[in-house]
Amino acid sequence: MGSSAGYGPDLVIAGAARSGTSYLAAVLGRHPDVDPCAVKEPNFFSREHERGLEWYDDLYAPRGEGRLRLDASTSYTYPHFPDAIPRLRSMAPHAFVLYAVRDPLARTLSHYQLHRDYFGIEAAQTFGEGLSSNPVYLGTSEYDHWIAVLAEHFPPEQVLLVPFDLVTRDPHAVAALVCGSLGLPPPPAEGSDHADAHRNEVVEFRHGSIKWARRFAKRSGAYPWIRRTVGTDRLRKMRARMTRKVAAESMDEALASCGPAQLNQLRTMHRASRLATLTALRSQDERRGLDWAAIWERGCPSDDPPALAALHDDL
Repeated sequence: MGSSAGYGPDLVIAGAARSGTSYLAAVLGRHPDVDPCAVKEPNFFSREHERGLEWYDDLYAPRGEGRLRLDASTSYTYPHFPDAIPRLRSMAPHAFVLYAVRDPLARTLSHYQLHRDYFGIEAAQTFGEGLSSNPVYLGTSEYDHWIAVLAEHFPPEQVLLVPFDLVTRDPHAVAALVCGSLGLPPPPAEGSDHADAHRNEVVEFRHGSIKWARRFAKRSGAYPWIRRTVGTDRLRKMRARMTRKVAAESMDEALASCGPAQLNQLRTMHRASRLATLTALRSQDERRGLDWAAIWERGCPSDDPPALAALHDDL
């Protein structure tokens, strides 16, 4: 699969957020024939669309260098950006799209904790309140919807569903398959220490001033220049020094803050997302000669996860 003409990306990691996408983007971005973009998530086809094509194009090296453009924007599968995937299809109909999937209940909670503890953009202090105030957490976990949207706009040979457990266990096997689909040699091997640096655990900034400075850099448009100048590896080391791990609530503690209606909603979402993903992975396995459905079933083994099943009598 060759390079797309014009501004569009050639390789897209469209979600789901909190499913190993940063880890996978880091491995793919180290390939000498992949341009990882000046920022990991340009979000051009979602929240930054009004900035225009020239802004998006400037985030990449000139096309003449022959490298494939990587866009790892998980917001393309957020519920409040329903036009993102159609826009992507319109500009880059030949793009290869990766969609990583994690146990939907665990993903939902991790997304909420990230917004609350790291970004500081979620005022709700309990999971139940967060579900009530922001539809992004549940909506992003509705894999049945997003798998259907991707299938509507891209042929199956251009979409790859990747179980979260495979991304975290063997990202290079995934990257090698992706590169083969794009007509590239496998990515260079890297040590586990480097790869582990890209695991995005939920953390918080040690000081509010650091969080403010980060927001200012993002909003001012200076972040692409900072990332290019400093380098992604050095930025991650700086981030590690400026943050600390959060003693986040467990799944049981989080669910205890949810009402009966929310628990039923979570159960319905989990069942539909699990089944749709399993069905899609079985079809993908048959086409590609893989065994990824089994990995998904081990990581997401039942219609009702233990944390919800234990509450069955209360619903």
